[in-house]
Amino acid sequence: MRWVVMTVSTNTQINQEMQERAAQDLVRQRIFRIKRLAGMPHVVWRLMEALSDENVGIRELSHIIESDQALTAKVLSLANSAYYGFSQQITTVERAAVLIGFQELQMMALGAGLSDIFDISKVPPGFDGESLWLHCFAVSWLARELALVCDYPVPAEAMIAGLLHDLGKLALATHLSDEFAKILELEALGLSYPQAEARAKLYHTQVGYWLAKLWELPEIYIEAIRYHHSPNPNLPYYQTTYLVYLADRVAKSLGFGLAHKSLSKAAEAYTSAINLPEQKLRSVIKKAQVEVPPNLEKMKGWLRQGG
Repeated sequence: MRWVVMTVSTNTQINQEMQERAAQDLVRQRIFRIKRLAGMPHVVWRLMEALSDENVGIRELSHIIESDQALTAKVLSLANSAYYGFSQQITTVERAAVLIGFQELQMMALGAGLSDIFDISKVPPGFDGESLWLHCFAVSWLARELALVCDYPVPAEAMIAGLLHDLGKLALATHLSDEFAKILELEALGLSYPQAEARAKLYHTQVGYWLAKLWELPEIYIEAIRYHHSPNPNLPYYQTTYLVYLADRVAKSLGFGLAHKSLSKAAEAYTSAINLPEQKLRSVIKKAQVEVPPNLEKMKGWLRQGG
């Protein structure tokens, strides 16, 4: 009799797992059929490749941006906005880079290129899509700063990984709003966001991984997207993923943008994963408290101008 009960229980569990896999396969198929998600914009690809090369300077980056008329118009519009308040009109991307800063131009261009795909006007009612984007920008800023102080070889890689880390949440919020609304409903009932994802069997890290694979992103970014809540020391890009993981935790602790609580494991000693003593971490946090809020205000301007 006990054997029969165990068999029934096992069969029930197997059926549930099969149903969950089938539901996830349907979501994955939907993502692959969404025309706007069919491929990452070519200019964003070129920007990512260029930023991963430490030898690329303002002139080369400007040429890439200027190869795309829509992105050029957007970058110049943002550079000429009231958020910067320059007295003379900026007419070239290279001039914009000189005035607003090379690093800020990098994030502006990447964010502008991606925000066309993830249109925050398409999010479910009551959800703050702007705050989600601001969180991504904050994590990107923090990941780059952490990379700089721990002598990470290519800080721009950490910046890009930080910007992309919540790719799955952006896709859910703007292109799978029905599924995302179910997660939000569970959250409204008192579940934490991770608990709501688990109940719905729809994880933003998994969705982000599917989309990153569809776009054939470099493995360094795929790993950061998939494991930014649980860096795996056995994987090749652990250091990058850990930088994003730590940047995400700091951004949430400081309330930068959307701050869904995560079920991240307790942070190990910082020096065990990256060359980051606690004193350096505190210096980055102190700098972030001063510099990130005004930067996020500018980014709000970018988003409200249509990204």
